[in-house]
Amino acid sequence: MTDINILDTLVGRGGGLYPPPSVVHSWPKPNHTNPETRGWAVPLTLIAVLIITTIIYSARMWARLIIAKNAGLDDLLVSIAMVLVVGSTIAVILGIRMYGFQWHAWDQTSQSLITTRQITLAIEILYLEATTLIKISILCFYRRLAKGSISKIFLYWVWASIASVVCYSVIFTFIIIFSYTPVEGYWHLFDTSWRLSNKLKSLNEGALIVSVTVIGTLQDLFICALPIILVWNLQVPGRQKAALMGIFGVGLLTCVSGIMRMYYAIYIYYYTYDITWYAFYAWIWTALEADLGVVCASAPALKVFFRRYFNATSNRSSNRGPNRNNEPWNPLKDSNIISEGLKPNMVPMDSLKVSTHHHVTIEDQDEMYSQASYTSTNNLTALP
Repeated sequence: MTDINILDTLVGRGGGLYPPPSVVHSWPKPNHTNPETRGWAVPLTLIAVLIITTIIYSARMWARLIIAKNAGLDDLLVSIAMVLVVGSTIAVILGIRMYGFQWHAWDQTSQSLITTRQITLAIEILYLEATTLIKISILCFYRRLAKGSISKIFLYWVWASIASVVCYSVIFTFIIIFSYTPVEGYWHLFDTSWRLSNKLKSLNEGALIVSVTVIGTLQDLFICALPIILVWNLQVPGRQKAALMGIFGVGLLTCVSGIMRMYYAIYIYYYTYDITWYAFYAWIWTALEADLGVVCASAPALKVFFRRYFNATSNRSSNRGPNRNNEPWNPLKDSNIISEGLKPNMVPMDSLKVSTHHHVTIEDQDEMYSQASYTSTNNLTALP
């Protein structure tokens, strides 16, 4: 009996797309002159988040393409996803500022009743495809990271997850687009003149959107949990293992956004008839989830970027200055070669040529010396 009551509460029509006459009569009179309107605070915040996301994505691609030169399929997928994320964020901003989601349901105009539906379809499709590509990109990165290092069971889980995400995307993209027959009935749902001259068939939109959010959130949680298996089996020190867990833990923020989006999807379709006013919050979490997905996918590559530019800068600043004893900097004394157990006289000084402008050219006269000198000269600037 308890389970039945819970189910009745969930699917009970206390809200949705079709308010009963009693609810409509209880609404205030439409105000098309000076309606209550959402401000610019949220759109500006979303723009700032998108800019930060773009910077993080750019740092990731610079690290992969320029520094490490090991770009892969995951980078291609996240690049395509980034285009869709920009599109979905712009669509959300337009929706909550211009296309009707800035007003209450009773203040909608005949035009905004159409534009709210058009932008809804655009956001749903862009979000679905963007998050799908982000998930597959992360899973492809898992595959690259784990290949040949741990048991095949983890790789099987990765491939199964990729298949699940692809099926999820294809099936729900098709269902969302064709949830109304004809397709244009999606945005003409509240267009009285169009409805009088056209026959419309539709699926249960509330159940469909809630299903998309629930399954998508469960996939997010599972993908975030996979690194626990990966990191736990890697033979690395505890400190590095904790760092890796922290990097992948960024994905939990994406899961939180997905859970909030799921909450508002249920609330909008089953607990309120003022859909446009409360969908405002759902669209915020939709945009944040997509942005945080890109951040999560880019987090591992940022270590290379920061190590290349920030550590190198701090090392040069400390090495070029006087030491604690006010002695001039001695490259042989501070060389990593000595710390690795090599004697100072093993440094191949005859393979270094120093110009008058303090640039250093490394000439590999001997393979053994070239390999031995790499550690001590990797921070030097070479002539072109």
